[in-house]
Amino acid sequence: MTLARARPVLQTTELGSVTVHRVAFVAADPGPQVFDAVPGMHALVLSLLGEISVARGECELVVRDEAVALCDTRVALRVGPSVPDQAAAAVVMCFPGSAVPTSPPNTDTVRYQTCDAAGSGPLLRSFLVEAAARASGLTAVEVARFGDAALHLAAAVLERHFVGGAEMCPPSQQPELMTRVRGFIDRNLGNPALTPSLVAAVHHISIRNLQRLFKEEGTTPSEWIRQRRLENSRRELCDTELRSSSIREIGLRNGFGQPSDFSRVFRARYGVPPGRFRHAWFRREADD
Repeated sequence: MTLARARPVLQTTELGSVTVHRVAFVAADPGPQVFDAVPGMHALVLSLLGEISVARGECELVVRDEAVALCDTRVALRVGPSVPDQAAAAVVMCFPGSAVPTSPPNTDTVRYQTCDAAGSGPLLRSFLVEAAARASGLTAVEVARFGDAALHLAAAVLERHFVGGAEMCPPSQQPELMTRVRGFIDRNLGNPALTPSLVAAVHHISIRNLQRLFKEEGTTPSEWIRQRRLENSRRELCDTELRSSSIREIGLRNGFGQPSDFSRVFRARYGVPPGRFRHAWFRREADD
């Protein structure tokens, strides 16, 4: 008789442009948690309990105590206990590589290393755990602010422990600017006047410079605003506490002035109109 291999317990929380994964290995011989390759993203891995193995291809790092592992995710990551049959847990923060400086611009430098980050590492770890635990009770604006705060804490860890003098970001501080721009957009999704022109004006840059910033991430300011509105609308449609809110209310809360516009754009992205999406979601929840 072959016993099924134990699987880790994974909890995922979205904080704006940041994703926080909390993974626990509690059963005997648990398999590793695999995080798929996502070009353009980076990950910080911190141990919550025991020793954590972070494998990337044939290479492996071990994270323990106050250490932090920095990885780009062009290659899938395997995160698991370093010591077999021993309980372990980790928190993994995934964020856009452009949001926090990790290497010089326009290079293909692969970042994969670990560092003792006493002080700032545990502070970041505690914040991520607390933010993930409270995110479900926050508004979209609060969630976006938590994501901004996580990026700022991550920047402090990276600049002190990983980014050397030759690798510091240029004086333009483009990553810092993008962090502020994304945070502003997430805090103002419900404002129908939220346009690239407004975003540029608030941050004292030209439309052309704003477009250049987003072009480096493979998108445009308008596309990013629409994407964030749709992602937040989808989250609210799946929220049990908002089930009494009408489709129109959710659309308005996310900057869609007309229900027909909301339905059309949502269907183009997710394949079904928002009402049908919500009905199918809660029906699956009931079946489970």
